[in-house]
Amino acid sequence: MQVIYTPGMSLIPKRKKYSHRVATLLADGRVEVDGQPFETAREAAIAIYGKKTGGWWFFLADPTSGRTLRDVRRDYIEAMAVDSDDDDQDDDGDVDEA
Repeated sequence: MQVIYTPGMSLIPKRKKYSHRVATLLADGRVEVDGQPFETAREAAIAIYGKKTGGWWFFLADPTSGRTLRDVRRDYIEAMAVDSDDDDQDDDGDVDEA
């Protein structure tokens, strides 16, 4: 099952001790915890955990499958990747006009 980022989606801390502290992904990309918006998942994770920690692995995007934000991000980057060889072929024979 592929999970995508969706505004309003719940982000559940991976550590069971904090799983009751559900965060929400906002439409502008910030992460809200207890009504307070944070600029990054890392800042939100630190607010919950109380110490420095990485937000990409701290939050589960899908608790059922155990997929973290990092997993979703990696899948997105791979899906958006363009084969550089294909781009080079399109440029063959092109001449820049001055």
